[in-house]
Amino acid sequence: MSSHISADNIKTSYLILYNVVSCAGWFYALVLILSELIQNGDFATVYDRVGWPLMIVQTGAILELVHVIFGFVRSPLLTTAFQVASRLFLVWGVVDIFPEVQPHWAFTTMTIAWSITEIIRYSYYAFNLAGFHIHALLWCRYTFFFILYPLGAGSESILVYKSLPYSGQLNVIYYWIQVVILIIYPPGFYMLYTHMIGQRKRYLGKGKDKAQKVE
Repeated sequence: MSSHISADNIKTSYLILYNVVSCAGWFYALVLILSELIQNGDFATVYDRVGWPLMIVQTGAILELVHVIFGFVRSPLLTTAFQVASRLFLVWGVVDIFPEVQPHWAFTTMTIAWSITEIIRYSYYAFNLAGFHIHALLWCRYTFFFILYPLGAGSESILVYKSLPYSGQLNVIYYWIQVVILIIYPPGFYMLYTHMIGQRKRYLGKGKDKAQKVE
């Protein structure tokens, strides 16, 4: 029994650390974006300021797949895999490969939407795992997505579309991969959006704080 409790404590402590570090990373990214916009007022320079930190913090989300596979959390594997893969594709397979799209305003709106979403999500999980169920965070987690998800997905689609001329010059196969991705974006977005609507009804539908450690 004692070894079982010890293992659970280690897992919980690790998950709290992961969520705190991830929240801090996204908060740092958001601060960089806002400070750049305030100082220069130009979307074109935002990537130069936040590009590398964004790559690090988003790549770290690969661990979330590991968490699901090993049963650390109860999030659906398909939804988690789609979200992580789509973001890694945007960060490494579009914005990093094609610097021509980096100055576009859609990069800034995408990153702002991601940052706010993740700051809320990771802080929500961290507090829940620590035993503090904050209703304000629960409400934000399952309400802000109504705006942030369309803003993020719309910005992502724009960046992929804007990169098509350059991917066509790079490799015709990669060009058509991106075309296919654009085609499957609407149903993929619908899957994630309806999942969150269902979660909102589950946690907020009866006006009660049903916060749990993990989804």
